[in-house]
Formats: sequence, C-alpha cells, structure tokens
Amino acid sequence: MTMASADDSDREDTPRNRAERGGDLGHPEEQGKHATVRDLAAAYPWLPPALGLVLVVLGVWAFGEITEQVYQRGPLLGLDERLLERIASWRTPTLVGVFGVLTYAGDSLVVLPVAAIAGILLVRPMRSWAPLLLLALTSVGAYLTVFLIKLTIARPRPIPAPNAATEDSFAFPSGHSAHSAAVYLMLAILLLHVLRSRWARFGVIVTAFLVVGITGLSRLVLGVHSPSDVLAGWVLGASCTILLVSLWQLKGYLQRLIDYLVTRAHRRAGG
Repeated sequence: MTMASADDSDREDTPRNRAERGGDLGHPEEQGKHATVRDLAAAYPWLPPALGLVLVVLGVWAFGEITEQVYQRGPLLGLDERLLERIASWRTPTLVGVFGVLTYAGDSLVVLPVAAIAGILLVRPMRSWAPLLLLALTSVGAYLTVFLIKLTIARPRPIPAPNAATEDSFAFPSGHSAHSAAVYLMLAILLLHVLRSRWARFGVIVTAFLVVGITGLSRLVLGVHSPSDVLAGWVLGASCTILLVSLWQLKGYLQRLIDYLVTRAHRRAGG
C-alpha cells in the first residue's frame, strides 16, 4: 500500500471509514434511532472475534467436562442410561427407517462434498477464496479431531436394543453431530455475508440449526450413540467453527490496524 493510496482511503467518506471513525454511532439520537448491535460491531471490529474466542474457551471447557465424566464414568452416564431407556420406548421400525435416512446429513460422505461444493460456489459472490478455505478447514479439522478423540477415549457404543441400528466403531464423541455442527453452522455464517434479505438470513440460521439438531437426534433414535456423545459432538463442532470464524475476522481487523499504523508512520516521516 502506497502513501498516496493510504491517504486517499483515509479521507474517503465511505460507510466503513465512517464506522471506523465512529461517525455513524457518535450521536444516534441525531439519526432518529438508537445504535444497533451491527453498528457496535462496525465501530469496534475486534469485538465479534474477541467474543467468539471467549465462546471457544467456554466450549473447550464444556467439552472437557463432558469428556471427564465419560472417561471416569461419572454421574452423567446414569443420565445417559435413563434417556436411552426413554428413547427406546418410543423407537419403532418406521421411526428408525426415517431417521436412518436423515442421519446421512451428518455423514462424512455427504458433509465433505457439501462443504467443497458450497465453498466453490461462494468464492465468486464473496470475491475471495476464504469460503472454500474455511469450509475445507472446518470439515477436515472436525473429522480428524473426532477421529483422534474416539481413539483416545475408546468409549463403546450403547448396548444394542430392539429396533436399534448397530455400529462397531467407538462412540465418543458423535462424529455425525460434530461434522454437521461444524460444517452447516459455518455455511450459515458464510451465507449471512451474501444474503441481504432479513428473512433469508433468518431462514438460513433456522435451517442450519434444524439440520444439526435432527442429525444429532437421529443418532439417539437409531441407538448408536448416548446423549453425551451427541452433546459433546455439537459442542466440539460449534467450537471449531467459531474458532475459525473468529480468527478469520481477527485477521481482517489486524490487517486494517497494520494499514493504519503504516499510514501514520508515513505521515510522520513526511513531516
């Protein structure tokens, strides 16, 4: 970035520059309305990624607590057994058949291609390779993390019950739940940068949470996971997504900070 272009950019009266200077937010009563959360995020671009990192820390703590309960066979396992008994009383062949199809929404054979295709399609509207990179890191990162944790904890699957499905791999955490939470939440966040309609944005968020919720529920209905497996998968997947998004946003903020500091140094050098 040259000194001239930096000065021109600094003087330009664009919405982003006004937000960075606080001009849009300094006197909200003069605009006839109160400042919104979006205005706050525009004025302090470091705030969303900072809050995101706080959520990641809380997610890691929650995942660690669940893992400790599972590994040391704590009281949480008693709750798992009671919930599995309740779900078993509702299970029917028809229900298993329906959720046996819905569960593929979290299967790696579906999630990985969805992430790749969505990432490629979002490159052009977002004018960046970031969507493809973020979705790739999210899907592959969640898959590898779940794989390593499964080998470490080595929790067996629930005891097969009537009408339940069977799987022979380790149970903790639920890979379907983690993959769906990581990829579909990341996809929803990326789509929020493209969609302009408030209802479209709302629909994307609701759809993402529904898909994630149904995927996790399907693992319980099929009898291949305990509730703590699913909960841990959701926490792990969501934490992966929030971490990557926060680092992505923080990178943009740091770049603007670097540009500002370089421009300021050039001004001082020029007298």
